[in-house]
Amino acid sequence: MRNIILFGGDFNPVHNGHINMAVSASRFLGDAPVVFIPAKIAIWKDESVDFKHKVNMLKLAIKDIPNMYISEWENENGKERTYSIETVRHFKELYPNDNLYLLIGNDQVNAFNFWKEAEEISRLVQIIYFVRPGHPLNNDNVHIYNMKKVPGEEKNIDSTAIRNLERSDTTPSVLKYIEENELYYIPKIKSYLIERRYVHTMSVADLSYKIALENKVVDGDKVYSAALLHDLAKSIPHDRAYELMGEYFPYYQDRVSPDVYHQFLGALIAYQDFNVRDKDILSAIYYHTTGHANMTSLEKLLFEADKIEPTRNFPSKWMIDACLENFEDGFVKVLEDNRKYLTEIKSDIDNILTDECYEFYLDK
Repeated sequence: MRNIILFGGDFNPVHNGHINMAVSASRFLGDAPVVFIPAKIAIWKDESVDFKHKVNMLKLAIKDIPNMYISEWENENGKERTYSIETVRHFKELYPNDNLYLLIGNDQVNAFNFWKEAEEISRLVQIIYFVRPGHPLNNDNVHIYNMKKVPGEEKNIDSTAIRNLERSDTTPSVLKYIEENELYYIPKIKSYLIERRYVHTMSVADLSYKIALENKVVDGDKVYSAALLHDLAKSIPHDRAYELMGEYFPYYQDRVSPDVYHQFLGALIAYQDFNVRDKDILSAIYYHTTGHANMTSLEKLLFEADKIEPTRNFPSKWMIDACLENFEDGFVKVLEDNRKYLTEIKSDIDNILTDECYEFYLDK
């Protein structure tokens, strides 16, 4: 008699929290197989990305993880929406002699008493749950429906945050799939950028996240979101940019070169048009061209990736390698090379933020 874990959800898109739950549950039950069951359209949702995209992203996310499988039954059964009780009964018929477990998250635990035939679900399968940090848990439901907690590292991630560019905590392969298939935020971002600038933007996003992952930077996935938005103001005409600087950033209006206005205005667009409220993301955009003294990890990641991403027309591999090895040391190398380049072309680098950045990191 086997243990089999059923893991249903919208997976729109799948994220590292989902994967962490599945892996932890599998280990908890003796390396039991986990069957991901994406919903065509979840009961509690009004709409969802096309089902094929959910499945393709799931395949990418789990392709190198043992004991992970995908069932497309909720798309194949002919119904627009499928209740969990229907899915449980289906798998009970498929595996009548096995132990079935239903894996749910913190939010589902809290609302489980509102599920259709909740008591029947708890009779047919053992419900197991994963806690989400910072979120209250309905312990009454835990006891009433005999739920069991899955131990493991707790992650506070949700798909909505990824779609809203608040986080990007999923696998690089899934992010690449979103890019290539122009899902979620991509069409809106493309509407702000000419093709050449869009190619640069995606290259910065991919590289910055790669550096963050290689260096295990805490909350490093946020840099991907910042990178996607960092150049949105590039197409604003100079006169209009000057007006906006006077309206929103008067202190810097005449203290920095017009060539760097876009970093401030990019943060403004991210806030106003994309509803970004995360201060780490906004700050990384705000300083991505000039830098400043005592920069945060995210600010350094975006700064260095923007300067050295591989579609730029100069040999930057040695700096990319340096950043991948140690993003802090790589940042200083990028800063040194950038100052050398700007000096050689006699660029106007005399602005208070850049001077402050060089003095803090290079001229101690």
